[in-house]
Amino acid sequence: MSKSKPHPSTPTRTTASAAERFARAVERFNAGQAAEAAALCEPIVQAQPGHAQAWQLLGMSRIVDGRPADALQPLRQALALQPRNTQLLCLLGTACSQSGQAQDAVAWFDQALAIEPGSADIWYDRGNALHALRQHDAALASFTQAVRIAPRHAHAWLNRGHALLALHRPDEAIASFERATDADPRQPRAWLALGEALEHARRLPDALACYEKAVALDADNADGWLKFGSVLQQLGRPDLALDRFRQAARRAPHSPQVLLGLAQALAKVEGPAAALAPLQQAHAADPANPAITLWLVDAMLKTSHWAGLPELFDEVLRMLRSGAAGTVTISTLAHPDASAEDLLTSNRALAIAESQVPGASVPPTPRNAAGRRLRLAYLSSDLRTHAVSHLMAGVFEAHDRSRFETFAFSTWPQADGSPERRRVQAAVEHFIDLHALGDGEAARLIARHQINILIDLNGLTSHGRPGILARRPAPVQVQYLGYPGTSGMPQIDYILGDRWVTPSEQAHAFSEHIVRLPESFQANDDARAIAPDTPSRTELGLPEHGFVFCCLNNSYKINPRMFDRWMKLLRALPQAVLWLLGDSETARQNLRAEAQARGVEPERLVFAQRRPYAQYLAQYRQADLFLDTLPFNGGTTVSDALWAGLPVLTQLGHTFAGRMAASLLDAVGLPELITRSADEYEALALRLAREPDALGALRQRLAANLATAPLFDTRRFTRHLERALEHMAARHAQGLPPESFDVADLPPAGAAAA
Repeated sequence: MSKSKPHPSTPTRTTASAAERFARAVERFNAGQAAEAAALCEPIVQAQPGHAQAWQLLGMSRIVDGRPADALQPLRQALALQPRNTQLLCLLGTACSQSGQAQDAVAWFDQALAIEPGSADIWYDRGNALHALRQHDAALASFTQAVRIAPRHAHAWLNRGHALLALHRPDEAIASFERATDADPRQPRAWLALGEALEHARRLPDALACYEKAVALDADNADGWLKFGSVLQQLGRPDLALDRFRQAARRAPHSPQVLLGLAQALAKVEGPAAALAPLQQAHAADPANPAITLWLVDAMLKTSHWAGLPELFDEVLRMLRSGAAGTVTISTLAHPDASAEDLLTSNRALAIAESQVPGASVPPTPRNAAGRRLRLAYLSSDLRTHAVSHLMAGVFEAHDRSRFETFAFSTWPQADGSPERRRVQAAVEHFIDLHALGDGEAARLIARHQINILIDLNGLTSHGRPGILARRPAPVQVQYLGYPGTSGMPQIDYILGDRWVTPSEQAHAFSEHIVRLPESFQANDDARAIAPDTPSRTELGLPEHGFVFCCLNNSYKINPRMFDRWMKLLRALPQAVLWLLGDSETARQNLRAEAQARGVEPERLVFAQRRPYAQYLAQYRQADLFLDTLPFNGGTTVSDALWAGLPVLTQLGHTFAGRMAASLLDAVGLPELITRSADEYEALALRLAREPDALGALRQRLAANLATAPLFDTRRFTRHLERALEHMAARHAQGLPPESFDVADLPPAGAAAA
């Protein structure tokens, strides 16, 4: 509504006292005292029902005073006296819009436009009413007409951008927001809107500049500081993000969203323990907020803070099953009761927002595909010091360059000169950094390279870029390795698995078509080095004598049910200890307290320190048996232990994440270490601890198998992977849709390098 003010002049027949009262009412209204202005107008219209301006001012005052429904009657009275007054028609439209009668509002604005079609303000107000009705196409047309008439109408450009966003036209929305900032560069709302649109498009450096401008213009805007911090967090600068979140918290100390952002930065800078208090405050303030609940559970699992965890698990399960989670944390896969179907429901709902982007149709087969090598690209933020690179580096090197032209598209936001990154760069033919590009621009760049198959190595992990995949830059798109579960995205054609992690009876729990590799889903690098020097038990804090159970999985994979079983083992084996990864003093203290509460001396829990990769592998030589976790198995950690010669005991779960270790054990020739129940898991652990000959035989067999087992034959795995990729590409080239299939096994004798 354009805030036109009534003229203080009065009709001819108005008495002097009425004129004075009306003049005072105008003064009060102009001074922002709408209630007082209304009170002065009421006796005027009672005494003089023909006083059109008093009726108008009374209606305007009630709108400004937050009583739009009460404004309708006086405004209609004024209109009856001045039927061609477009300002009155617009005021009626505004009052209807604000009182929830948007359809009536549009009708009033249409009447005003019939009288004054060249008014940009009326077109703008009409657009707002249509936007409220979710008639976004019509709203867009109104806003567009407003800016044609008044190209410097900043508010019309701003709301035009919002209509375009609602229509899933983000690039045009960004352009409209930019015009709003050009028209009024001192309007913080426009900078915030532009920043949000750029952030959603993953143009993070540009979004950062917008938020910086917004808080410079309005330093008291907590939302601006919150968004500023959020982008810094996504750019891999939690230290700088923390300062911005603290600025937001000074202005809105009880805001659940501010507390969530503060907690996420604290978790990165100071550790998960520092995040607990703000997350608990946020959850108390907004217990129905799925993101807050999920991040609180994440922090509790990472710090082994289990008080109240069962109740929160119940909350999370309801959110997953309703599709209301709206976000994902990797620890969601550690939920003890979430089924594969629950995860599909949640992830599919999450994928919908990413899928509503332009350009999501399947690209044609790249030109001359039959006469050239298949162009194979990997998309990942983890081509650096990360588990994904530890597993995949050998595969990148082993690809057959006579058949495949290999690309790596990196999305990690920070410079990384690590040996792992350098190795990946040397292994692929084209290494391209995408981190500074928005999703649309990154997708267009990938498409320009005419990629045949794009493999996403992130999935639903912290720095994943589902918005790139949603734009369909490649005709065949595959999920693999980084996220052990379904993406829920319709634009992902395939997921790579095997008979263990993606059994045929669970096909309905995946949005992708399943491709089963013949031996194990997991790539491994048979060139990874283990430090030759083994640290002594004393150096590692372990007892010189006694049985060492080991689990160096991340703390968030340990839940109370699993821990109960482990403590039963320790109570049954007085000389045994449990060697865990304790990343924080809080987690260590909490786990020791939980052990004591279960009748186990706290000192029988020993905590490992993080070490360089080769040294980390060497320390496994001092353990006797690795105890895997459920429902979220170790993946890289389990293959690390096996590679170092340590047998692993697992229990088969019901999800991809809970079946990974079974796949690895089968592929390394130790299937008897796959148990099917918690009782069987506990009994076998106890037997192996009490029967050193049985455990020794397993160790000897593992040592003998390392050189020949398919799990650690990188070239053989790569040939199987290439067979899968060629079949996918051939189906697409023939115009056939994706379908699930099993990859044929290579002959075992001397054919791994064929």
